[in-house]
Amino acid sequence: MPSPGFFRQAGLFVVPHFLEPQLAACLCREMEIAPRQKGLVVRAGATASLDENIRKVEDSVPPQEIGDSLKERLLGLLPDLEKHFEVALAGCESPAYLIYRAGDFYKPHTDTGHSKGESDRTRRRRVSVVIFLNRESLEPAEGTYGQGRLTFYGLLEGPQWERCGLALSPEPGLLIAFPSDKLHEVTPVSHGQRFTVAAWFYAPDAE
Repeated sequence: MPSPGFFRQAGLFVVPHFLEPQLAACLCREMEIAPRQKGLVVRAGATASLDENIRKVEDSVPPQEIGDSLKERLLGLLPDLEKHFEVALAGCESPAYLIYRAGDFYKPHTDTGHSKGESDRTRRRRVSVVIFLNRESLEPAEGTYGQGRLTFYGLLEGPQWERCGLALSPEPGLLIAFPSDKLHEVTPVSHGQRFTVAAWFYAPDAE
């Protein structure tokens, strides 16, 4: 799999140690004991609904103070993200704490849309962020997961690359940011539990 450096060279925004290992491990523990709900799918012109043929994941709801602290930390990236992606950003949605268990996945999708039926929140998304909290392992081991890879499409120029998925090789604490209209997926998890945080930076109202 390509290293994080490859994705940086492809134009994405990568911070290898955005979270310290101890903090990443603490978030995993908090997410595991917090209430959970099944992840929904947002479609243009419709309210969010459950469709486990497209997305199968659990949203964990840790204590609010944890979410507030991480959101503040993410907001500190706003100037760098604006400069990197050459886009105006007004703020960041509250982070989503996602747990992918064995068999869970998210089929290829984008995080934003421009149709009239799209919700204002989704329509204004410009930059998506994923933070990895635990590591991948080929063999089952405590605190790890298998497969469940964040895979991007269309990163390289040329029609031959449009359907070529490039999977990221992550490490705990790694943050990657990418344009919200970039096609991506999470491949099925083979074993263990995959802990990640997702967030979305949005454009000003005037756009």
